[in-house]
Amino acid sequence: MPIFFSLARLLATIFLLAAYSHVSVASSVREQAIQLKLGEVHVIDVGDVSDVIVGNEELLSVQLVDQELLVIKALKNGHTELLLRYQDKNKLHRISISIASLAPTNEQVQLAWLSEHMPELSISEHENFVLISGSLSKSKYELLKQQSALHKHWLLQVSVEPEKQGRMIELEVKILEVKRQYARQLGIRWPGSYTGPQISESAENWITLPVEIQSTLNLLEQSGHARILAEPKLVAASGQQAEFLVGGEFPIPQVVGQGLQDVSFREYGIALDMAPVDLGQKGISTSIKAEISTIDPATSVNGIPGMLTRRVSSSITAASGELIVLSGLLSQEQSTQADLFPFLNQLPILGGLFRSKQFRSAETELLVIVSPQFKDDIDQHNVRIENAQAAIDDFRMQASCVGLIDGL
Repeated sequence: MPIFFSLARLLATIFLLAAYSHVSVASSVREQAIQLKLGEVHVIDVGDVSDVIVGNEELLSVQLVDQELLVIKALKNGHTELLLRYQDKNKLHRISISIASLAPTNEQVQLAWLSEHMPELSISEHENFVLISGSLSKSKYELLKQQSALHKHWLLQVSVEPEKQGRMIELEVKILEVKRQYARQLGIRWPGSYTGPQISESAENWITLPVEIQSTLNLLEQSGHARILAEPKLVAASGQQAEFLVGGEFPIPQVVGQGLQDVSFREYGIALDMAPVDLGQKGISTSIKAEISTIDPATSVNGIPGMLTRRVSSSITAASGELIVLSGLLSQEQSTQADLFPFLNQLPILGGLFRSKQFRSAETELLVIVSPQFKDDIDQHNVRIENAQAAIDDFRMQASCVGLIDGL
């Protein structure tokens, strides 16, 4: 029995080899090579084909139409083969197919950039147009319009988002004039702008001026060595402008055509112009323009007085509640006072004994102290202060009722 089985197996093997040799010798194999781009569709007239064998179905999509046309679509990059068998068993067709990506066009590059930098958009490509929809900020929408102007087949269905109002920023400002020698008591020796010295370490951030600086300013003001010219509080939204002016206008007559006279007015006083910008975690950026002008009768022309002006402008960046001081605007006044005894001061030699002269010189420095703060931060601090005061008052009332404290 085992001998019979081995003999039968040997005969079957010989028969298969003979059949394969017959087919290999008798078959007519046609070789063909095709190169496709990714996404390309190719049609082959195959005639009376009976079977289509795809080497890698992930790379190719194959469809036989009417048993005569073979539609091939490239799906992925790579290399594979197609084997076509016909009704005539001795006829084979082997197709070698290579698939490579097309170099991206300028439009494809721009669409890819939009998808990456404007994820709010939905982009769908159709046969004859590209539909772009979504919602964008005003700045992004303007950029999209510039790009879409280059592609007439782009259809935009994009709405513009309303602009978000920036945080409200309060600018607390002190403009004061201090005698130069007493300004040094405040530790103010910097030439231009500098973050003011935090002398009081215990002062909280929300206090506009450190306690010791505020006390020194009050003392200098009471003793006549400092003078607060203005103390405004300006509130503006981020990116908006806030202005302050206290003073007046004086008339300036002018002669116009044909001997007619006109009058224009010029402002004088204290003018302040600020434009704060919210920088998020980086703090608050503020552009500052401060000007102090006074009428100077000593420099009048044709009865029209001149102007003495001191002006400072700067751009600063500070944390909310931080103190900024602008200084370096100096003013110097000199005067001479003569005291004399009538008639006797005119004597040739002894007259000097009956007269005296005093020369006075005063130098002052203009300081602009700015503290930018977010309005909501100030409101939160005020609420905490009110709650703390209410708790203290409640405790005092309860303690007085039970006699724990007396005279409170």
